[in-house]
Amino acid sequence: MKKILSLILITASIVLLSTSCDEYNELTAPAVNTGSADFTRFVSIGNSLTMAEQSSSVFEASQMYSFGKLIANQVGTNYEQATFSDPGTGGRLEIRSIDLVNGSADIVANSNQGVPTNLTYPAPYNNLGVKGAFLTDVLNARDANSCYTANFGVPNPLFNAVLRGLGTQLELAIAQQPTFVTLWIGNNDILAFATRGGLFPITDVQQFAANYKTILDNLQAVGAQVVMANIPDVKNIPFFKTVGPGIGFSLQQNQLPGMVYQTTSGIGQATVDDLFSLNVLILLTGSSAASLIGDVTGAYYTLNGIPVPAGVNTAFPFGLTAENPWPNNLILDPTEMAIVDQIVAAYNGIINAEATSRGLAVVDIYSILNAIGEPSGIVMNGITFSSDFITGNTYSLDGVHPTTQGYGIVANAFIETINNKYGASIPFIDVATLPGSLIFEGTVPMGKYGIPQIPYGALDRVIF
Repeated sequence: MKKILSLILITASIVLLSTSCDEYNELTAPAVNTGSADFTRFVSIGNSLTMAEQSSSVFEASQMYSFGKLIANQVGTNYEQATFSDPGTGGRLEIRSIDLVNGSADIVANSNQGVPTNLTYPAPYNNLGVKGAFLTDVLNARDANSCYTANFGVPNPLFNAVLRGLGTQLELAIAQQPTFVTLWIGNNDILAFATRGGLFPITDVQQFAANYKTILDNLQAVGAQVVMANIPDVKNIPFFKTVGPGIGFSLQQNQLPGMVYQTTSGIGQATVDDLFSLNVLILLTGSSAASLIGDVTGAYYTLNGIPVPAGVNTAFPFGLTAENPWPNNLILDPTEMAIVDQIVAAYNGIINAEATSRGLAVVDIYSILNAIGEPSGIVMNGITFSSDFITGNTYSLDGVHPTTQGYGIVANAFIETINNKYGASIPFIDVATLPGSLIFEGTVPMGKYGIPQIPYGALDRVIF
């Protein structure tokens, strides 16, 4: 009897254990409902925003949270990338120190460089995003010397690392017979103009339209489902929103009267409406020989009540006279801002028109980043995201590219669009579980102009 009872208990235990395991698996690893979206072969085309650049560098610790990789993780599909060891592709900006007592932050550029860690992958990468890619590069760039910026004496070696001599971004995407493609490209076609104060050519709107159409024609010809993202308002990023308020305050309080700058047509008078680029930091912090407007310690003297840095010819104080104006490339004036608005609207009109005519979906990144740029920002998973430099959680130290959590916001925007378009229920990412790339305890005072120190030249070639 005892043997029979023991056998019954053992049998019951086995059945219960087996049932429990099945139920546990069903509860913890449910099949994700992707609706009619097919992620069997998932490919991304784009630039550094697709590549997951942070703080002026591309490195594996960030790339593991690229928006494409985050989506791939949610749907359980393969997603290979051209990864780089720490500290990445060079020039990564890092916070060396924060002095809460004296109110300063010191940002440095890491002089070391990582190496590719996935070069031997025996197929094209799923993530074909290349830092610095323009729209034309998707169709035409095969290596560093055939990319668009090479025409201006700036070959881009990252095309070699990602494309590996196998073809263009579009050719490598098609070679994979993709079932699903994310397409977020065209940002640099206007950003380069903006971040250089209007001194870089804008991609012609008609050419933009023709190139975008060609890309979509080819992707749809192989049956790929395509979700595009539009172009953000590049004026709304910390690269432009950080220095401006401090300078504007000084102008309003008449602390820096008579500030003038070079324009394409002559000399402009600075107003509170002008946008000063983050590159101005190197002129404000006094941390190098390039400093021209004093420093965070106030080590300047005055000439008729006007701050003048030591060593400058007082006959023509920098930035205060027409003979020695602020450089054009550091300031986005109202005329240039109007051009930016016009071109972004035109590009987004093209993207929306192509989507409508083809029955495709568009991720409205423009509206999302504008909401983040509002004074109150947005709240997601209990975290407030704003466009405040360093403390806003959204943008990394270059003032252009997202933090890891920022890329989580982008991934969720794609997921929401995919769910709506394809009747899917892909779970959203809890951005609170992603690494906070820039987390500080308490408030970080930033010194004289409310901004930290950034090394000279670190942001000279900011680009998506």
